Amino acid sequence: MTSPAAPVCQSCAMPMTKTEEHGTQADGSVHDEYCTYCYQKGAFVTPDQTMESMADFISSMIPAEAIPEGSDAAATARQTLAGLKRWQ
Repeated sequence: MTSPAAPVCQSCAMPMTKTEEHGTQADGSVHDEYCTYCYQKGAFVTPDQTMESMADFISSMIPAEAIPEGSDAAATARQTLAGLKRWQ
């Protein structure tokens, strides 16, 4: 039997495996959909961020050796982000 996959942030796609990785609502309660890096105290940390700039940021965080030869990390990030709630 496999355990369920960890929820992913609906802004940056980061897996959230620990409570402290989740963002917070305005009242301090845990937000189930966004991580602490994207969402704090009931608001996005970077409210004017675009999906394109998020994709660039994410792709810059991926070590070069983790990117398959011939792959475009930014394009893969954009494709992943396009399915997330924040970018709908």
